[in-house]
Amino acid sequence: MRTLANLLAASALLVAGCGGDNDEVTGQEGANRSNGKALFVSGVDGKPSCGSCHTLLDAGTAGTVGPNLDQALGYSCSQGFEESTIYSAVLGQIDLAQGAMPADIVTGQDAVDVAGYVASVAGKDVPGCDPSGDQSDATTTGTASG
Repeated sequence: MRTLANLLAASALLVAGCGGDNDEVTGQEGANRSNGKALFVSGVDGKPSCGSCHTLLDAGTAGTVGPNLDQALGYSCSQGFEESTIYSAVLGQIDLAQGAMPADIVTGQDAVDVAGYVASVAGKDVPGCDPSGDQSDATTTGTASG
């Protein structure tokens, strides 16, 4: 339930217009998931990668400083939350960057790309979760398949 509360709180902040400079970005429908995966795994501009702290099965990362994203987001996915909701929560967490998470680890379109990627793959191994997954596409459609 804590994950659900965090997802909803982050989504509410985004709807209220808090956090991030999203004027120059495409939004979820234009997220480049291939770039998002590359940034998640390798980082950008000498900053640590998301995967250095987070576990995400699709990315092949096993960080233990931050939450395991398959577990944290997979439960919400299995409860029927749409990919767009999970995307908003991930983007909100990137923008908020609280605790050990570095501020501005990714920004602008890069943040959109990472959030689009994570929302499309997180929780694949959680029963009842069916994220869109396939990383051969360059962009998301904005909706979950399934």
